[in-house]
Amino acid sequence: MATGLLTITALLFGLGADVPVELWQVAPDMKGKSAREELRKTKERAVVLIPGLKLHPVRPALAACPEMHKWQQPRGELVRALAEDFDVFALGYAQTAPVDVVARAPALRAAVELLEKADYREIVLIGHSAGGVLARLFVATYPQTRVSKVITTASPHAGALLARLPFGYPKIQAPFVQSLTPEARRALAQPVDADPNKPMEMVCVVARLPKLLSDGLVDVDSQWPAECRAAGVPAVVVEINHFEVLMHPASVQVVARLAREKLRRWTPEEVDQAVRLLLLKPGRHRRP
Repeated sequence: MATGLLTITALLFGLGADVPVELWQVAPDMKGKSAREELRKTKERAVVLIPGLKLHPVRPALAACPEMHKWQQPRGELVRALAEDFDVFALGYAQTAPVDVVARAPALRAAVELLEKADYREIVLIGHSAGGVLARLFVATYPQTRVSKVITTASPHAGALLARLPFGYPKIQAPFVQSLTPEARRALAQPVDADPNKPMEMVCVVARLPKLLSDGLVDVDSQWPAECRAAGVPAVVVEINHFEVLMHPASVQVVARLAREKLRRWTPEEVDQAVRLLLLKPGRHRRP
C-alpha cells in the first residue's frame, strides 16, 4: 500500500498537480463569500483554520469539493474565541490526493498569498488532525511564506494506525487516507525547520484521554513526534478526545491562548521532562 502511494505521490509532485482549495472569512462573517471575492481586514493578525479528514461514504463526490467543517463555522467556539484578536479564515480543500500533494497545491499557496497581500502583521495556521500535518508540510514546502506560527492539534505527524485499514472510506479518498499511514509519513518525513537558524513559532497541542497514550484515534507520540521533540517544539496537553479538541470550551481556550502568545522552543532538558510525563506509562523506560 505505502509503496504504491509513494509512487503516485512522486508522480503528482513532478506534474505539479493542483487541488481545489477555498478560503472563507468567518470573522468578520462574510456570509460564505470566498475571500477571493472579498476580504475585510479589521485586525493586524490573521488566523487560518485548517480541517482534517472528513469521510464521505454516502456521497463520495463531495470529497472532491472544498468544504467548511462545523468547528470552522462563524458561530463555532474557536472562531468566537479568536475573533477579538484576529481576522479568522476557514480553509477547505479537496481530500482526494495525498496530503503531501495538497501541501504543494498552487491553490493553497494562492490562498495564503491573499493574506500576505492584505499585509497582516502575523499569519497563524491552526490545523486539526490531518490539517495540522498539512499546515506543517505547507510551511516546509514554502519556507519564504509569511506564516508566523503553526499550531497543530491532535495531528498524526507520524501517522495513524487506522489509516492502514483498506476499508471504511470511498475509493476516491484512498490517496488522502493512505498518505496518513505510519509508513507513508515515515517515508515522507521532513525536518521541522527549513532553516534551523530561523525556527518558526510552533506548538503541538496533544489531545489525550485519561490513562491512555492516545486521543482515541491518534497516539500521543504521533501528535508530538520525534522530529518535533528534536527541534524543541513544545507540546501542550489537553485531556479530550480527538474530535472535540477544537469544539470544547476548555481546550478551545488553550488553543486561542497559544495563538495570541509568543511561543519559544524548549531546551533539551524541557523536552526530556515532557517525554517522561507524556510518552511513558508508569514503570516504563524512555523510548530510544
